[in-house]
Amino acid sequence: MTYMHEPFIKQAMDGIMMQKTDFKIEVVVGDDFSTDRTLEIIKSYKNTESIDIKILKREKGDEYWRKRQKLGRFYNFTNILENCTGKYIALLDGDDYWTDPLKLQKQVDFLEENPGYEMCFTNTQVVNNLGIIKKDKLINNVSKTTYLHKDMPIWSPTLTRVFKNRDFNILDKPVPGMDTFMMVYQSTLGKIRYIDEITGSYRVHNNGVFSMISQAKKYEHKIKTRLACLQIVEVKFKKKYVGQILKDLVELRIVDEKLFKSTVIRISEQFGEIRKAPKSIYYLFLMYFFLIQLPYLYKLPFFNKTINKMIIY
Repeated sequence: MTYMHEPFIKQAMDGIMMQKTDFKIEVVVGDDFSTDRTLEIIKSYKNTESIDIKILKREKGDEYWRKRQKLGRFYNFTNILENCTGKYIALLDGDDYWTDPLKLQKQVDFLEENPGYEMCFTNTQVVNNLGIIKKDKLINNVSKTTYLHKDMPIWSPTLTRVFKNRDFNILDKPVPGMDTFMMVYQSTLGKIRYIDEITGSYRVHNNGVFSMISQAKKYEHKIKTRLACLQIVEVKFKKKYVGQILKDLVELRIVDEKLFKSTVIRISEQFGEIRKAPKSIYYLFLMYFFLIQLPYLYKLPFFNKTINKMIIY
């Protein structure tokens, strides 16, 4: 998935081309109308016996362009998935890169040997725009390596994920945290495995889609994502998502009152999904949803603690 990644795309492609596998790799490139040299650089790479590079054709005015105008940049992601023909899919954005030449082989071997698992992911380091390491390990203090649907939502580095190629028609509407929404869905199909090895570099830079937005927008981003997840979460686990929405609302109000008010309206319009939670949780949500909108109370230290105790935990 690429957009204006000229400074970084060579590292991304080199990380792909160095992969050593006993299976064939299809590289499906979805560029979202970059105006720099991103595609030119990708086209300079040649197919090998084990790697076939497929650049999706896109032109302004074509069918992709029309759907992209309607659904936004997230359509790039779903369109790439639709064009993947392999048994498994590995994700990589054009500004990140893989560092372990055996990354794909290790993860595919695990999924082949453990059919009850839907997906696996690994650890990664963090680098800046120059490729200088800022964190040796992004994930620290992991208490478990196998995750079930009840453990969701969890976060995992997108560039390290390998999963079964499924019918992803459920991803038919834009969701800010599409990667989180997708993992919650995948957890309904099988277990998820964390492999504690560093296989790539996650790049943080000023032009990153998520890193460039404000803290308030990040809270709004999480709230929208969890509202979407309520559609696919089993009823008995909805309470956790409802509680996290409330906690993020508290944080959002602290940093941006205006955005908080517009988000409250959006949530009010989507009460239908929240109403599907157990009645006791739904009524608790309504109570806290009302209290958060009162002056001052939401700032008190005990407020989030009671949400934790009464709803999440």
